[in-house]
Parts: sequence; structure tokens; C-alpha cells
Amino acid sequence: MKRGLLAAVLLIANSAYAGSTFKVLRSFHCDPSGCGPTGGLVLDDEGNLYGTTGGGGDADATIFRLSLSSGGRWTYDLLYTLTIKQGSAVEPSLTLDSAGNLYGTSINGGTHDVGSVFELSPDPTTPEGWTLNVLHSFLNSHQDGSGPWDKVILDKAGSLYGTTREGGTNGGGIVFKLAPGTGASWTETILHDFPATPRDGGLSYAELVQDRLGDLYGATSGGGTGNGKGTVFKLTHTASGWKETLLHSFQGPDGSQPIAGLIFDAKGNLYGTTQVGGANGEGTVFELTPTADGRWKHTILYDFPQFRNGGGPVSTLAFDKAGNLYGTAAGGMGPCSGGCGVVYKLTPGTDGKWTYSVLHRFTDKGDGAEPNGAVVFDKTGTHLYGTAIFGGTYNQGVVYEITP
Repeated sequence: MKRGLLAAVLLIANSAYAGSTFKVLRSFHCDPSGCGPTGGLVLDDEGNLYGTTGGGGDADATIFRLSLSSGGRWTYDLLYTLTIKQGSAVEPSLTLDSAGNLYGTSINGGTHDVGSVFELSPDPTTPEGWTLNVLHSFLNSHQDGSGPWDKVILDKAGSLYGTTREGGTNGGGIVFKLAPGTGASWTETILHDFPATPRDGGLSYAELVQDRLGDLYGATSGGGTGNGKGTVFKLTHTASGWKETLLHSFQGPDGSQPIAGLIFDAKGNLYGTTQVGGANGEGTVFELTPTADGRWKHTILYDFPQFRNGGGPVSTLAFDKAGNLYGTAAGGMGPCSGGCGVVYKLTPGTDGKWTYSVLHRFTDKGDGAEPNGAVVFDKTGTHLYGTAIFGGTYNQGVVYEITP
């Protein structure tokens, strides 16, 4: 059987097995409207989708919107093209507040070309209809971080929290807070400077998550007691500042290099992924459960066996209303060696075990390839949206919709 025909048969078989339907909403073609969407999407109250691309435009980054009309058609709008001084390589997802402002990070660019945090606000007085303000340009010094890799999160007071993978006193990155001030003025506070001792973690690529008490949780791809295989940490707000506690140090067989952020369930358990490690070296999905003695129990929910069924997950997970987990795994790099990636689902069983199924197996035959961003549900929980970096009509990435 020819390779193209085999890919088509696998795709059809997989869709029938998972009971899902797949549709491409946008194929990027690297003109000024952008290409190569790396991060996930964010949904507003009206059902519009917002995302970023790492290429296209007059610089290295664009911000876009997909709007759904009453007739069921999606309209693509280029909202803003960033200049190098504002930020470049905008790869993470955006964060949306209740006023319709969008917040994002850039890995490079900014005043010192080591990254920035920005706000894009609706502004009917401008030709574009939007105004972009740089809230913070990271400094090229030991007193600040550099290279924020993932999205910022927003607390109830309107402050932003995030991580950088580099910089800080010891070069292992920082956890930072940006608090709004008067007008466009925002103040940065470094909450944690990853120390020089490797066991404490460092090189955080992941977004943070905040619990009801305001404590922060995150992951580092380096450090820990497992010869630098990464950690999960907690930052507790105390009267004397923020205190770090390591919840788990990865050792390799239990996973290695967690790149994605964490999510909570209703009981306070944490869920995440590791990019590599596990029994087959292709990554894991894991759960961390708090115990009565103050420790956290680590459990592998899924051990990726091979690239054909996904591998190397780097996206944050998502829950549906029934408690099922969803994620993406690129499953091969370059020309899809070993696979073009998958969108997967994990279903909990009554015996405590989770069942893995593939909702869509990308073929790079017009449907996309290498999905690295997280998926997001609409308000009804009926449709699932995401992006793939490559593939599509022009091989420059897609926005897709899945109905599980």
C-alpha cells in the first residue's frame, strides 16, 4: 500500500474509532497575515478565537482573531503585527481579561532583545482598532529574567504572573509578577530566582497555575534530584516573601523535562506532561496527588509508547465537563518522521486507570502537522479548537476544530 493511501486509511480508521470529526478553519500561508501558529488559542464570551503566529507580517510575530458568523463561517482578521522593539517570536497562547484586553509574552525582542510582556487593547480611535503597550521589557542583566517561553496568568487584582527560562542571578530563570500601576505603568517583582543548586530546579518553559489561596505552581525542565530531569514546584506567599517547595523531582523512568504547564482538578490534584522519559522515552502524562503527610504522590496516567500514537507532549492539558483529559503531542519532527502528531483523550475508569484514545492523527495531507499548542473547548463543550505549526494547504500551519 502506498504511503499516502496508508495515511488516509489510518486517518479514517482513527476518526471512526474515536467518534470525532475534524475540520480546518484556517490554513496559513506566511503572507503579512502570519504563519506558523505555535501556541494554543483563547476563546472570548462571544465565541471568537484569538491566537499568535511566530512568523509573517513585517516582523516575527502577529496576533489574529477568528470570528464565527451566524452562517457558520469563520472570518480571519489580522489584529496586530509586532515590531522587534515590541516583541518577536510570540509563540505562547494569549491571556484574555474581562475587558477584552489580551496579554502575551515574546521570547525575543523588546528593548533589550531578550523578551517582553505586552498588552493588546481594543481601541476604536486607531486605524487597526487595537493598541499595543509593552508592559515590561526584560533586562539583559542578572537582575532580571530573559526569554519568557509561555503565557502569563492573571489574578483577580489584575496582576500578571509568569516565568522565564533564563536570566536571574544564577541564569536558571525567574518567576515574576507584573502589577498594574497608574496609566500604562506596570511594576515587576521577582518572586523567585532559581538558585545555583541544581536540585531546586531551573529553566522553566511552563505557564503557572494559581490555587484558591493564591499560591503558585509550575514546572522546570531542569534541576531536581534526578540529574537535571526537571521538577514540579510550589511557591507559597508568606509574610516574609515567597517560599519554594519541590513537589516532585523527575528521575527519568517517571518522566523527564516537563515543558508544559499544570492544571488542577476539582479535588486539588495536579496534572501535567513530560516531554521525554517514561518507560519508552517518549514522554508521559502524570498526576500529582496531595497526601495527608504533606507530600505529593506521583502517578503516571499514560506512558507514550511510540510516535505513531503521539510522543514528546509539550502542551498544557485541558479538562472537559465529564473529567476527561485532552492534549496534543507532536509525535515526530521535521518531515513527520514517525508521525505528524495527534490530539488525544484520556478517560478515567472506575478502577483508577485511564484509557488513551486518539481523536485525530495528523497526516500533513492538508490537515496540519506537529500540534504543540494546548486545545480549548467552547462554552458548550461541543467543539475543541487548536493549532498546528505546519501542514495545511500551504504547509504553514492551521487552526482546526474537533467535535469529540
